[in-house]
Amino acid sequence: MPHFKNIRRISLGALLFLCAIFTSNAQSIDIIISNSGAAYNRSSDVNWLPEIQHQQFLNTLQHDYAWFKDGQATLTGIELQKLLLDLGWLNTSVTTDVASKNILNADANLTLGMLKLIDLSAHLYGTEVDSEDLLLQALQQKREGELLWSMIPNYDQVSLLRKYISKFRHLQRKKWPAVDVSFYPKLGQSHPKVKAIRQALVYLGDLPKKAQTRQRQDVFDSVVIAALKRFQQRHSLVADGRLGPKTFEQLSITPEQRVKQLQMNLWRWFAYPKSEPNRYILVNIPGYKLFMKDSGSNAFEMKVVVGKSDNQTPTMVTEINRLTVNPTWTPTWNIIRNDLLPEYKKDYLSLKRQNFQLLKGTGSSPQAKQIDKPNIDIPSMLKEYRLVQSPGDNNALGYYRFNIPNDHSVYLHDTPAKSAFNLKHRALSHGCIRLEDAAFLANTLSEYDENISSTRTQSALHSGKTAHFRLEQPIPVLITYQTAWINEQGELQLLPDIYNKDEHHVINIPRLVFANDSVPSLLKSRLNSPEGS
Repeated sequence: MPHFKNIRRISLGALLFLCAIFTSNAQSIDIIISNSGAAYNRSSDVNWLPEIQHQQFLNTLQHDYAWFKDGQATLTGIELQKLLLDLGWLNTSVTTDVASKNILNADANLTLGMLKLIDLSAHLYGTEVDSEDLLLQALQQKREGELLWSMIPNYDQVSLLRKYISKFRHLQRKKWPAVDVSFYPKLGQSHPKVKAIRQALVYLGDLPKKAQTRQRQDVFDSVVIAALKRFQQRHSLVADGRLGPKTFEQLSITPEQRVKQLQMNLWRWFAYPKSEPNRYILVNIPGYKLFMKDSGSNAFEMKVVVGKSDNQTPTMVTEINRLTVNPTWTPTWNIIRNDLLPEYKKDYLSLKRQNFQLLKGTGSSPQAKQIDKPNIDIPSMLKEYRLVQSPGDNNALGYYRFNIPNDHSVYLHDTPAKSAFNLKHRALSHGCIRLEDAAFLANTLSEYDENISSTRTQSALHSGKTAHFRLEQPIPVLITYQTAWINEQGELQLLPDIYNKDEHHVINIPRLVFANDSVPSLLKSRLNSPEGS
């Protein structure tokens, strides 16, 4: 069997170890989900593997097939097919009702899919492997199931998302109701066009099937309005039970289109640690939510404000390693140029009222210049000074800043602008993540870490002076972009695609950057332990 040249060898155990810990690739990868569902390299279509290459593979394995035994797919073969279907790498089942003459072809399809998964996982970890050798190792050692499961992110959202992908694939077999977008029925109205609306709501699970009786299937009644409200709530629309352009648009999305969206969201999870940390913070950008996860359950959640479309909050894996109480704020040049300088030109005392100063030097006594006169050439002053907002009630970072190492100058912080959390759509910041209740998060962290006891942080808060607290045990932070989210009731929530990532059918698997190119401390201990134990 031919092998790739100049490949760094990696053992099966080592790849399993890497899969279990974290993803850290050198460059970002753009995965494009095409109309055929194909993605990544090795072949534009998973349903293809040269017969001679597969036969050589089987000869080396000394088995008749890799994924079949006694004419039936093995359990791992069935699970592999399910994953390939969910990712869009297979369009049809190859393991069910397969005739004996087609087993070899089905086996080749599954083998290629598994090789592609190994290639992708290794690429994400910045490691080149001979994927054929690794797969042979796994099959010979009867560890192919272990290898497969090690490459699947172990999060509740992933398993629930896959269930909905399966559901919508099943709905693809049905003729989707053609909803007339120009039809606006009134309460109690009976009309044949109501049937399509009701049928779509039944298929999607928003209207109970038992409500679709022969006598009521054409009637726009209170049951339909209740179902529409549920549908609208799940699709991030105003839940008023009225049919409007946005509701019609979502009702008209076919199962095929929805499967593509769900597949893109499934792909995004592959950028994150395969094993869910025991305790961590998860931020979902389009959901405008922060979740504190503890032992797989939600400890709490809160609203957040994220970056505007032209100042997007990046996806990343990082950690909270420091808490600052009564922080100062040094705005970026873009914020100074676009926001603060225009304010100063309109009202030269505006920056002073916001407690801004021009500072030079470091330490406890830097040189300071007040901004209390008109026509100060602030851009020129910034060559020598820096513009800093002092701690206080109107500080843009509020009373708490949570440092998360990254290359984007992004962090989590408090805010004095609490009214923003009453808004439905909260893509308003310059990229940082504003917290609805930063004090609660600080107090929660103090329960886990002696370095930031609530007594110390409260004392620092009341002093009015800036104080920094380094966490003894940094908390992992995963910032993701999921437009498909399953809530605690098991309902699929379709969230606004605020950065148009779904629209362009591109999934960005980002580079995961840590402070000083290091791995977060929680993961360092895993790296230093044998085989990831």
